[in-house]
Amino acid sequence: MLELKNIRKVYHTGNTDTVALDDISVAFREKEFVAILGTSGSGKTTCLNIIGGLDRYDGGDLIIKGKHTKDFKESDWDAYRNNSVGFIFQSYNLIMHQSIVANVELGMTLSGVSKQEKHKRALEVLKQVGLEKHLDKKPNQLSGGQMQRVAIARALANDPEILLCDEPTGALDTATSIQIMDLIKEVAKDRLVIMVTHNPDLATQYADRIIRFQDGHLISDTHPHQERPKPDSFKIKKTHMSMKTALSLSFNNLKTKKGRTFLTSFASSIGIIGIAVILSLSTGFQKQIDNTQNSTLSQFPVIISQSAMELDEETMTEIRK
Repeated sequence: MLELKNIRKVYHTGNTDTVALDDISVAFREKEFVAILGTSGSGKTTCLNIIGGLDRYDGGDLIIKGKHTKDFKESDWDAYRNNSVGFIFQSYNLIMHQSIVANVELGMTLSGVSKQEKHKRALEVLKQVGLEKHLDKKPNQLSGGQMQRVAIARALANDPEILLCDEPTGALDTATSIQIMDLIKEVAKDRLVIMVTHNPDLATQYADRIIRFQDGHLISDTHPHQERPKPDSFKIKKTHMSMKTALSLSFNNLKTKKGRTFLTSFASSIGIIGIAVILSLSTGFQKQIDNTQNSTLSQFPVIISQSAMELDEETMTEIRK
């Protein structure tokens, strides 16, 4: 399904080079729940970002269903992220001024599905994560666990083959963490789920496989997998946003933030009016100066006449002196 071969990633900061991943090789099955453990700075989040196409590797290769990604363009990575990968973040990354249904629908904006289909899918996945009674609420009206459920629903909306979870329970209490982990465990039955966590207890209890990272190296794997060579079966579905959709999203954003929109418009109007006044005054002063010069010089005409003089040898000598 997914294979990392000799992946290397180095971050350059000034004159300092930090090796985040050093020759990492690991393969994943189509359906399994994998937990990646490690201390801060061990490279686990960098590995997750490379798998999700959020970060680029410096060496090695990422192979997806037999498709090598060395020559991927930005548009190919965009299509991969949008159609094949779902992301669940610790900080939820929800849009607070929109309803939870709109948040889930936003995850399908580039999928090319109709408005009716997006709404239908959003309702289905929200029901799947147990939020059918909160459809009209906004994220800031929900608890932390409920917001994480919305994030999971958004990640599942496009039915991705790979679900990536970056500390999904890091901001939750113990009871809520168990509920979220039960939900992720259920989701992992029909897709590949890779979770980064600091909690070894959760990983041991829920994950089918535990991979440990240390200082950019993979040091242990409880259930390793050897990917067999297979023909390229990965289909890249190009993504795009229509002008109508872009304008609709922009209008909705302006409509939901009326106060900020008014203040921005008011400030812009003051700026435009100020520039117009300055240009008008500048043009008026320049015209007045030009008129004054013309009227003044017209009273003292400048006459240019041609005359000639003869220079003898004595005069030229005086000029040289």
